[in-house]
Amino acid sequence: MVLNEVLRRVLQPLTFKQHPCAERGYYNVLWPDGNFRRCEPVLSAWLADCPEYSDLHHLERHVCFWCVCPKNELGDCVHPDKQYPRRDHNLYRTLSDAHTKGAEVELLSRHVHRGFNVFRHIPCIVSDFPKPAHLHTMSNGMLDHLQKWIFHFMKTHERRDKYSAIWLSVPAYHDLTLNTKSYEEVSQWNGKEMKEMSWYLFGVVTHSLRGGSPAQGPIFNRAIECTRALLELYMYARYKSRDDASFSYMEDALHRFHTVKDVFSLGQAGNKAKAKANAVRTELVKKRKVDEETNAATWIPSKKRREMNAWRDYITHKIDISNDINADFNCLKIHLMAHWAEQIR
Repeated sequence: MVLNEVLRRVLQPLTFKQHPCAERGYYNVLWPDGNFRRCEPVLSAWLADCPEYSDLHHLERHVCFWCVCPKNELGDCVHPDKQYPRRDHNLYRTLSDAHTKGAEVELLSRHVHRGFNVFRHIPCIVSDFPKPAHLHTMSNGMLDHLQKWIFHFMKTHERRDKYSAIWLSVPAYHDLTLNTKSYEEVSQWNGKEMKEMSWYLFGVVTHSLRGGSPAQGPIFNRAIECTRALLELYMYARYKSRDDASFSYMEDALHRFHTVKDVFSLGQAGNKAKAKANAVRTELVKKRKVDEETNAATWIPSKKRREMNAWRDYITHKIDISNDINADFNCLKIHLMAHWAEQIR
């Protein structure tokens, strides 16, 4: 990989091979006055998005680069005192250098790529490199997910038109730009637009879900609470300075989000869930065509119209059931929120 080769050449002077004493955490460096002194250079951090971190750390995509959380548990609520163990890149170096079948299997089980990675050959804690990226994790990450969940929720409960009307009625005020497009008409959001949207999204959702039936009330309340919790976490994450109280507020908001996030489960159908739903759709469409061809001679136009409408509703219902069964919240950016407070500290 070009990236690893470039980093290898840039950081080669710091590697254990060039400086054997570096394995003990220091270097003997020749200074301009002709004397050698013990130095401890530190690689601190940089900000990147999730795919870039995966490439830098030589990991598979969609796995945590901070801890060893399993892929199927990325969407679970993790208590601050029960975090998964940190990634041990010294172990990955040892396994990668072993060149045995057992070491290869062990690396694959940990979602680690084989081969040379320069960060494993310099004195640093590789898992300390990733830092909270507000833009990638929250603004263009979780807020983008939240908008999609809300829109799907409104569509499911026949509130889309009301939601769009209230969205467009939000007035301009100081730094808040007037909305000229409804949510579905916006093709891409930038960080500034996400920040502005966070100021009024909770009010739009709350007013859009007013006046529901007694059966809808508890569901609507959970949707409102989930929106509130995630927006609160977003606001706390934007603080420029923090104390123990603000950290506790962040952890409380994250816990409340995990408690009620299942209300948006239909909107969180991932690629695998969508693939299964498409398979259900394809099978049902074939059955509909067989039914149509079998009864073509006996159905009058009005009868055919009613039957096709019934088939359409039935297919939609089955797809929703499939998405509901197969949807999950095993999303890396949801998991990264659990590390936010720890990384800042």
